[in-house]
Amino acid sequence: MMVVLKGIKKSFAPREGEKESPPALTGVSLEVGEGELVVLVGPSGCGKSTTLRMVAGLDEPDSGDVFVGGRSMRGVAPQDRDVAMVFQGYALYPHMTVRENLEFPLKMRGIRKGERGAMAEDAARMLRIEGLLGRLPKELSGGERQRVAMGRALVRKPRVFLFDEPLSNLDAALRADLRLEIGSLVRRLGATALYVTHDHVEAMTLADRIAVMQAGKLLQFAPPREVYEHPATSFVATFLGSPRMNLLAARVEGGEVLAGPFRLPRPRFSVPDRLQVGVRPEDLTLQETGAAGVLEAVEPLGAESHLVVRVADVVLRLRVPGFASWRRGDAVNVALDLGKLHWFGESGTNLDLSERR
Repeated sequence: MMVVLKGIKKSFAPREGEKESPPALTGVSLEVGEGELVVLVGPSGCGKSTTLRMVAGLDEPDSGDVFVGGRSMRGVAPQDRDVAMVFQGYALYPHMTVRENLEFPLKMRGIRKGERGAMAEDAARMLRIEGLLGRLPKELSGGERQRVAMGRALVRKPRVFLFDEPLSNLDAALRADLRLEIGSLVRRLGATALYVTHDHVEAMTLADRIAVMQAGKLLQFAPPREVYEHPATSFVATFLGSPRMNLLAARVEGGEVLAGPFRLPRPRFSVPDRLQVGVRPEDLTLQETGAAGVLEAVEPLGAESHLVVRVADVVLRLRVPGFASWRRGDAVNVALDLGKLHWFGESGTNLDLSERR
């Protein structure tokens, strides 16, 4: 079932002591195709959860409209939208067993007891929690509680799933496991899904397309690879990827661009006299020749190492394979891949993408 947002604007009343509150959403429009998993990503307060609440019907837009399956949701109650939401805080009834929690949404819809039980058991088998049906939430681990919360949404067999940072309360290893399970489950069901997170790894690994948001605006909406390799703005570029992209203040001098310690050939497209040049950590290397600097930090992670190099007053982050042989304090030379540079105006707009359009 397709989900469409058209020109959604939303503001909230200012908090006590504030004269006015900045708008939560400023004309957000996007289309989520049937069976597509779209991830809304951005920093806290960017509007991603508010966008999800618009689709769920928990908030109404000041202007614009939400369509689910081609039908306007203006004035449609949350329970009538054929959507199910999975929250960060599990939202389980503590006095009910797992079975009773799973059956409760069905009970509220008037489904008979025997049928409710069969549907709950089907959902439990799919999530591998059938052995937990007789337990109370307090007897479950965090990962088990989140599976039950997913089961409460799954048991209704909705056409649209909404996930609001469902993994943020879990440890890193469990997040990785459940991330794979959520992606597999949604695609196996053929459901449409919107997933909110501030974690760029979840966004890159889960999404068919990523919607990057900042301050209530949608900055870019594209497949993960496109967002990573061709970020629309410098904010998108630095938000996705770890270590984050290096951004160098730059200026044009004749046929060259001076970017930090590097002298670069002027690009083929028009650039202003003042700009920023971005280079990802994997596109910087330590060579026999290059910009001379000092290695300030080495972070060995096993499959790769992250390096921090200071070149004059510029700090550069590099990612190299395996365990680095260099040590803190070593004198090194940094070279960059000229074919992998990103060019941004002072406002943050990707100049290369603007030229192509």
